[in-house]
Amino acid sequence: VCCGRQKWQGKMACTNILILATCFGFFRHAASTAQGALKLDNYTFDKMLSVPEHTLLVKFDQSYAYGEKEDEFKVLCKLAYSVPKFFIGEVPVQEYGDKENDDLKERFGIKKDDFPVYHLFNQANPTGLRYTGATKADDIGAWLRRNKVRMPTVGTIEEMDVLARKFLKDGFSDEILTAAKTLAEGQYSNDKKAPMYVKIMQRIKEKGEGYIASETERVNKILNGKVTPEKVTEMNDKLKILGVFAAKDEL
Repeated sequence: VCCGRQKWQGKMACTNILILATCFGFFRHAASTAQGALKLDNYTFDKMLSVPEHTLLVKFDQSYAYGEKEDEFKVLCKLAYSVPKFFIGEVPVQEYGDKENDDLKERFGIKKDDFPVYHLFNQANPTGLRYTGATKADDIGAWLRRNKVRMPTVGTIEEMDVLARKFLKDGFSDEILTAAKTLAEGQYSNDKKAPMYVKIMQRIKEKGEGYIASETERVNKILNGKVTPEKVTEMNDKLKILGVFAAKDEL
């Protein structure tokens, strides 16, 4: 019985790997698909949904989508790559000709004027949960986090922003610093910006509020020099977070 069960589990594991490999094969060769996204169609859609213990966000849109909303989608895909067991897929729907994937559009009650439409599929939402907010990467990311997907944030982290303001208002409270550490090591462990809040709080505690201005000046000097694109991104993130601490009028 034990051997039979092990063989069955082995077959299931192989099947899951093949399903994922099939889906990745489809999106790798699809020039119109955003980087980091799986191209899905009426052949592969349900296969992908059948992969256990994974969460899938699917964008239904016209074929060869473009414009600001598509740019936001590309930002979202880049943010999602670091999230374990989470994939973003897109279903391109043809309006004319063979009308590819029109059946999937009908299945989820989507109208052409609604495009792009996002649905979240996970254990809690096996038939899909439709997103109804603004088509902005940060808004969709916040919605995903509310639905237990540990998405990194765009710009700054709202929960950490609140703690930053409380930290200054409460006189550099150890309790707030501990709460920030807990968030950085837990809910936002996939977001490189989270530890920056903790480090800034620690430096303010050591050097006083003047650290905010002096560090902002130092970072700006670094950005005015010769730095790699990766360093520019890191320093710009730090400036945004320092700006949160500097915004005393919001306390």
